Amino acid sequence: MKKLLLVDHNALLHRCRNALLKTGRKYTTSEGIPTTGVFSYLNALLSIIDNLKPSHVVICYDAGSNERKTQSDTYKANRGPMEPDFVSENRTLLNEGLYALGLESIGIRGYEADDILSTLSHVAQFGNQRFDEIIIATVDQDLLQCVTSKTKVLLWNSVKKQQIMDTDAVVEKWGCYPEDIGMVKAISGDASDNIKGVKGVGPKTAIKICTEADWLPEVIYSHPKLKDHAEVIKANLGLVRLRNCLSVLGPIRWDNYVLGLGLLGDWERFLSDYELSSLAKRIAKTTKLMGLRG
Repeated sequence: MKKLLLVDHNALLHRCRNALLKTGRKYTTSEGIPTTGVFSYLNALLSIIDNLKPSHVVICYDAGSNERKTQSDTYKANRGPMEPDFVSENRTLLNEGLYALGLESIGIRGYEADDILSTLSHVAQFGNQRFDEIIIATVDQDLLQCVTSKTKVLLWNSVKKQQIMDTDAVVEKWGCYPEDIGMVKAISGDASDNIKGVKGVGPKTAIKICTEADWLPEVIYSHPKLKDHAEVIKANLGLVRLRNCLSVLGPIRWDNYVLGLGLLGDWERFLSDYELSSLAKRIAKTTKLMGLRG
């Protein structure tokens, strides 16, 4: 069975690192190199792979120069600068760790990881080499827009708290279908991305209005509560809807993302260099799980 796992790298790293820091634990090597995020992220990633047993894995990350910020001065303006330790772990150490495990990453300047994840899930479902199942691992509900009959989203909160979201689960949680989430957020706003919606119109009201309008945009925009805010809603749609970046990605060679491309020696050196003893204790299990070659 061909099963593709797509990983929302930055979102997962933030959640894992912050969760561990909140417990008061902070890991460093004997030379003072920060490894809190490295340990917690790799621990979570290996757990996800162990649970899902994918045949292929792609890690997607934010490469910077977000085009959405050129459209809106306030988009994600509520987020502070990244901590130096986070940047060090993300851009250096984890690159080494993922390479040692034989996992490849994709990032495109100007696009968010969400856009890449959405594009790859679409290609995996409808392209020449089709997968039987696609799962996107993230902490971000924006990616629920990608859910289809073959694509599911794993909402990850912790090793012990994970939820697989299929179409039925999305409808139960949101009250609308995955492809309609963008319109709901455009109307009601999205606090996590600092997107201001129509004042006094929350998600439930937005869904009620859209349902009555049969989800037809022009009918929605003409609703008495929304007609004076139509341009704002349209601008918000440009921020919340996921973008296709296939023209930038080019042809995708899925063989580059199959499990089993890592070398055991590289993984052993990585664990030794950064003193990740907890992960080293499970090296036999990891070797089998990831198909590391000796």
